[in-house]
Amino acid sequence: MTKSILVDGREFVLGRRTGIGRFLEGLLLAITAKHTDWSCTVVLNEIDALPESLQGKVEVLQSPKYLEWFFPKLAEGSDLFLSPYPKLPVRNMPCPCVHTIHDVFYLTHPAYQGNRLRRTAALWRLKHAVSKADLTWFDSLTSKHETQGLTGEINHTSHIRFPSIEASFKPDRRIKKKDFFLFVGNGLPHKNVQTLLGAINQTDLVLKCVGIQPEIAEKLAHVFAVNAAQVEFLQGVDDKALLKLYRQTKALLQPSTAEGFGYPPLEAMACATPAIVSDIPVLRETTNNLSTYVAPHDAKAWQQAMLSFDADAESISQGLVWAEQHQGEAGWAAHILDIEQLVQN
Repeated sequence: MTKSILVDGREFVLGRRTGIGRFLEGLLLAITAKHTDWSCTVVLNEIDALPESLQGKVEVLQSPKYLEWFFPKLAEGSDLFLSPYPKLPVRNMPCPCVHTIHDVFYLTHPAYQGNRLRRTAALWRLKHAVSKADLTWFDSLTSKHETQGLTGEINHTSHIRFPSIEASFKPDRRIKKKDFFLFVGNGLPHKNVQTLLGAINQTDLVLKCVGIQPEIAEKLAHVFAVNAAQVEFLQGVDDKALLKLYRQTKALLQPSTAEGFGYPPLEAMACATPAIVSDIPVLRETTNNLSTYVAPHDAKAWQQAMLSFDADAESISQGLVWAEQHQGEAGWAAHILDIEQLVQN
């Protein structure tokens, strides 16, 4: 039976691919592959921002200026409203609503507590979305527990659903490992890349960093007197180049002090590349205790972990099996089943 889904696609932005945008792109590809007769309409701020992979598979609609006031009107006749984050409209919606809470560290992490008014507004918005949704997905059990600490118990259906990593992340045994470590992240405070820069100081270790914004990279390079031959900040890395780096590196490093899920360790594991990650609950959860774990702020421990690193074939094999369960269309199966049950009720 044909179903109509209205999608908040404002996370799609020209020239920038965010983690939430990747989540939404992958989910919509899985929905349209499974239900070719369903109609998905994606509402965009920029009409040309729809990812190429979705073109021809979904309808697009450019948003009015004050979009959230128009969502209830736009959703009339829809069977479901899908939001990739907890930003549900203030006004009541005419159809069931599902949203995802990826993380709440923007409300809990010390580095993001500066603007009290902004934090108060963000907390109100989170509580509103949780109270209005018919279904809430959490990227991890950690995200659910932290959200409950801020909002109280969830009184409607909620599930822990790992985002699926892209099917393109696969091993290639023909590619030889090289003598460098890899960091993938935006360089914001919770990513804690400064601990890695401190850890490699006075060593021969080589680190390649992908995704750090140029202005942040420049500041880090100045503060830590980075040797360009030892630390490389790579810009404009596309998916193909990132895949090659995952396959070449000795290990993926994720020193985060907070995450809602953490894509890079699973992407690396899917490429048969081990990961060394912060010993925080969410990364224990999402990597299934199959990585090497280091205290987030202990630069000496990170240095030792890298200097003494030796790939464990059995852990790599187990990590590959774990990652494959959360990859491609198979990784979205539970999300789609949730949607099917919601629209058929």
